[in-house]
Amino acid sequence: MKHIEVSKKINLSQKIEADSLKEILIERLAHALDIEVVSGEGAQFKLTGTTGSPAGIARHARLDLDVSVKLDDAVARIIISGFARPARSLTLLYSTLFFFLLLVGLLPGFVETSAENSGPVDALVFLIFGIYIVMDVNKKLSEPKELLESALESLDTTFG
Repeated sequence: MKHIEVSKKINLSQKIEADSLKEILIERLAHALDIEVVSGEGAQFKLTGTTGSPAGIARHARLDLDVSVKLDDAVARIIISGFARPARSLTLLYSTLFFFLLLVGLLPGFVETSAENSGPVDALVFLIFGIYIVMDVNKKLSEPKELLESALESLDTTFG
């Protein structure tokens, strides 16, 4: 689980209502995320969704976000905070692949097929695969923060 916090102060060039700014923000976030639930009324609401392509094998991250839109005279402050955790499909995919690799690794000479038993090269394969899983999951959990920042930047470009 990774904590995400993104904030943006937008100097508004035109007058806008808080509800319409909320709708536009949700629309921009829908381009970056697959939003499942939006709950709450007014300027503070909760958002639940996932990242990753629906056409892919697994989703990347599951997001639970609290969004606060504060509107003063000519300034809007948008604060998004929450958590990203690996999606269930990603966890299931990597667990299945890892256990399959463990099962195949029980065969003698998994990497070195001419050997009678497993050696250090086989252990190296497991180590590299484990490092790949950890690095990939960390990358996929960091991706939503960048998506949220770009959505807030597009709002700044539109209204700033």
